[in-house]
Amino acid sequence: MRSQFLLLALTLILPVGVPPASFGESSRVCAVTNAPDPPFIPPARWDLPGYPDNSYFLYGTPGLWAYVHNHWKLHVGGAKLPYFSEHFQWREERDPRMVVLARRLDAPADLVWAERVGGGSASFRPPEPMDPTKPGFMVTSLHIPTAGCWEIAARYVPPSGQVQILSYTVLVEP
Repeated sequence: MRSQFLLLALTLILPVGVPPASFGESSRVCAVTNAPDPPFIPPARWDLPGYPDNSYFLYGTPGLWAYVHNHWKLHVGGAKLPYFSEHFQWREERDPRMVVLARRLDAPADLVWAERVGGGSASFRPPEPMDPTKPGFMVTSLHIPTAGCWEIAARYVPPSGQVQILSYTVLVEP
């Protein structure tokens, strides 16, 4: 069943027939996702920290959004990716029905997908204590194997069945 879900997710997330750019041109042709103008503001019950150094920004819709990092670096062990949704119920969804994957746009490469997406606890700002009445988040990790232009795509199906899709493009540096 999980493999059928992954196949369906891949079919719905990834566009068909998009040719990659020429290898070696990733810094010139990578149309990275920029911070939206005006900025995305999550629903009021999320009290998410901002980043004064502008290294991250929030991107998406109330149905599914994420922190997007401006300067991706290759990470041993993968990059942690938190996702948020007004539909996510962290107490009921310990294993949310979500698929996160990446595909390289500027050179041939295998698809990379998160092995598991976990339901996190209530969102909070360290060092403040966690407040269990606050909404939660989903978290995963992606192991991007090479530098280049990568599209990160997520598909979340909350219990309500309202499919939420989010994708953005990043330039991963060595």
